[in-house]
Amino acid sequence: MAKRKNNQYFDFGTIKTKPKNQNLKYKFVKSKPAYRRKRPIFAFNYYLCDSKKCSFKTIQNTRSFYVLFKKLKGLSSLTWQEIIENKSYHAHDVNWNEEELPSDIKKLKYNKEIKDLPLFQFKAFDIEEARILGLFNLDNIFEVIGLDRKHKTYSKNK
Repeated sequence: MAKRKNNQYFDFGTIKTKPKNQNLKYKFVKSKPAYRRKRPIFAFNYYLCDSKKCSFKTIQNTRSFYVLFKKLKGLSSLTWQEIIENKSYHAHDVNWNEEELPSDIKKLKYNKEIKDLPLFQFKAFDIEEARILGLFNLDNIFEVIGLDRKHKTYSKNK
């Protein structure tokens, strides 16, 4: 565990094991990130509420909001690992540098607090291709950044 500025600890998901046929006392084996064992908790500290391209302003009807929150409620009963393994959610990391991110999101990669945290996306609608974009903060809480309404960030056509 690594110590943070405010004396809290963050589980980076590393474990110690004895190496085979080596003189070393321990080696580090990277395990799955700690957030994958947890159920979703959402925060909106970095949410781009004024963005014309990736805020929830792009949702144009009440029915879509209903579907979104119903889906988020359902996701809250699963762990992130279960969400990732279920192909219907299309949940995976997104690279800050290589993907066609909206310009508002690209600007966030220069934010000192979050620049080293990986972006992540998942599908939160049944019919539509829209994705929720965000990242996991150091407390393993999913920080919603915005909505990729037309699924341009990491589309199937690439």
